[in-house]
Amino acid sequence: MNLQETSGSVRSALIIGNIRKANELSSKPYSIEGIVVHGNQLGKTLGFPTANIELPENQPLLICLGVYLVKARIGSEIFRGIANVGNRPTVDGTTVKIEVHLFDFDRDIYGMNLRACFLDRLRDEKQFSGLAALKEQIKLDKERALALFSSCNYPDPDP
Repeated sequence: MNLQETSGSVRSALIIGNIRKANELSSKPYSIEGIVVHGNQLGKTLGFPTANIELPENQPLLICLGVYLVKARIGSEIFRGIANVGNRPTVDGTTVKIEVHLFDFDRDIYGMNLRACFLDRLRDEKQFSGLAALKEQIKLDKERALALFSSCNYPDPDP
C-alpha cells in the first residue's frame, strides 16, 4: 500500500471510529493537541473533571464522535484517561467539544498545552435521561478504561 492509500485508509478508519485500525495503519497513534480552556464545570460537578481542549482553527477534527481511551501529555508528564469527543446531547450541547478526564489528576492546567493520544474507542456518544445516568456511564467508562490499561501496553504520546 502506498502513502496516499495508507493516508486514505487511516482517514476512513478515523471517520467511522475504528481508532485501533487507524493507529495500526499509521506510524503513530492519532492525537489531538491544543490549549486547555475553561468549560462549564459540569465534569467537576459530576466528579469527573475534564480538561477542555481548544483546537487551532486550521486543525481539522477527523475522529468520529464518541468516548475514547487516551494517554495525555502535558509538558513532560504523561497521564492516562478517557476523552469525550462530541456535542454533549445530554446537556443540550450544540458544538463539538473535546473533553479529557485524566485519572488521579487534580491540578490547574488552564492555558497549558495538552496532547491527547487516542488509543481505543470505548463507545458512541449518546444522550442520557439525565445527569445521574450520565455520571453512572462515565463511571463505567472509567472502569473499562482502567481494565484496558491493565491488560494492554499502549504507547505514550510523542513529546
